Amino acid sequence: MRGSLLAAMLAAVVCLGAARGARAQVVISIEGDCPGRIAVRWEGATPDRWMALLYADTTGNYTIPNVWCAGTETGLGTRNLRLVSLLRSGPQGSGTRAGQASALFCGGYLQLLVNDARPCSTSNVAQIPQ
Repeated sequence: MRGSLLAAMLAAVVCLGAARGARAQVVISIEGDCPGRIAVRWEGATPDRWMALLYADTTGNYTIPNVWCAGTETGLGTRNLRLVSLLRSGPQGSGTRAGQASALFCGGYLQLLVNDARPCSTSNVAQIPQ
C-alpha cells in the first residue's frame, strides 16, 4: 500500500529528461534536534536537477516502480515510505532544506534521489536524530 502511494505521488511529477554522463556521488547530512528544526544538507549532486527527498521509518531496498526514477533501488524500507519534498539540486549541486520535524519522524531515515540518469542517482541514507 505505501509503495503504491509513493508511486502515485511520483507519477504525478512532470516527466523530466535525464542527463547523460557521469553519475553523481550525492552525500546528505542532517543537522538539528528532533523534535524541532532540522536541516538536510546535500553536496555532490548533478547541478540543476530535480531531486526527491524520501522518508521511511526503516532502511531496506525498495525499488521505485514504473514512474519517475523507475528502477532505482533505494536504501529505504517501505514502512511509512513517503515523498517529503521535490527540490532542485542547485547550480553547484549542493544546498540545504530546513523544516520542522515532529516527534513521529525522530529516528527515521531520509534519502535523496537525483533525476540525472536511469536509474536515478541516490544519496546515502541518513538517520534523523532521536
